[in-house]
Amino acid sequence: MAIEQLHASESVTEGHPDKLCDIVAASILDEAIIASEPFGVWPHVAMEVTAKGGPHGGTLLLAGEMKLVEGVNLDYVNIARGVIRRLGYTDPSYCFFDGMEELIVRVTEQSEDIDRGVSQKLTGAGDQGIMWGAAFAENERLMPTTLVLAHELTDAYTDAFHSQKFPWLRPDGKSQIILLYENGKPKKVLSVVMAASHSSDVNHGQVEEDIFRHIIVPVLDARGFGISRDQVIIDGAGSWTDFGPRADAGTTNRKIQVDTYGTIVQNGGGGLCGKDPTKADLFGAIGARHLAKTIVVHGLATQISINVAYAIGRPKPLMQKVHPAGTTSIAPIEQLQTIVDAADLSADGIINDLNLFQPIYARAAVGGFFGREIFPWEQINRENNGYRGTRSV
Repeated sequence: MAIEQLHASESVTEGHPDKLCDIVAASILDEAIIASEPFGVWPHVAMEVTAKGGPHGGTLLLAGEMKLVEGVNLDYVNIARGVIRRLGYTDPSYCFFDGMEELIVRVTEQSEDIDRGVSQKLTGAGDQGIMWGAAFAENERLMPTTLVLAHELTDAYTDAFHSQKFPWLRPDGKSQIILLYENGKPKKVLSVVMAASHSSDVNHGQVEEDIFRHIIVPVLDARGFGISRDQVIIDGAGSWTDFGPRADAGTTNRKIQVDTYGTIVQNGGGGLCGKDPTKADLFGAIGARHLAKTIVVHGLATQISINVAYAIGRPKPLMQKVHPAGTTSIAPIEQLQTIVDAADLSADGIINDLNLFQPIYARAAVGGFFGREIFPWEQINRENNGYRGTRSV
């Protein structure tokens, strides 16, 4: 008898208020990495961003801690304005745009207590935390199909916005999808929800028709899924003309499930955006994902979930274990645990093996940190069955 399950995921566009803040924070991190590279010194970065629309273009607050080598300075204001401009917030009528008057910077030096724990011969974790990594043999991305589809819907939305395919479309949007799984495999789409911000000179029916025909249907069809109009909700509350930070304040790291695995995998609660790679939230999640993907690529499991935990100032994890409830094993589960135990999931092991100090985090901040091979942690050594060539699988 077939075992049926329902799984759901959501995604947001780059112009969503929370995601806008994530991208600003990640762009500051990228610029810190670029500026520090000639000196051969890693920057330590922890950025938080909050956005709210209003009179005179709204308000953007940049707050956090930074450790940069002497002589390196960042133009926080221009970095932020450039991101806001690129994302499409250039019209003063949005009540949030790149020419805003109130752009506040409150960035201080990193705490000496934290720096002492991180800046050792062996890099210590920048904080305590619990992280999860997973991989799924469902598609070429080795990610949950629900999340892949949700991201592809928002990607198509953003492409339509920037190409002006629909002149009435605005940058703020969301997707949500529910799939029926049968015996652990995605079988059919049950529902799709899209939120599409738009100008006031287009009627709701036109928005529904264009989003359905030109975004939803092509994305699902490319993955072999059908959809009928009665399975789709587009702007369920009616016209959506009050959007972006004017309608909803945004802040960093409120879309953790969007950035990771959707709702299928447990989450330790730490966000990934605006944090340099010495932060355990980032390197721990990346290392666990890379190891999980390696195990699935080499045919030892069709699905695996790995749980790690770190303490501030300690270079090695306090725990690295296979989570049986999230694993469908081909090899014995004990063999998988042996592989996980042998993997170097220390801060330096992950940071150095995966070359994490690269200016790639603004790209990762939208569309998910996992599942795209443009990132080094998604590139698996398939030739010698190795975990980045350092451990035998």
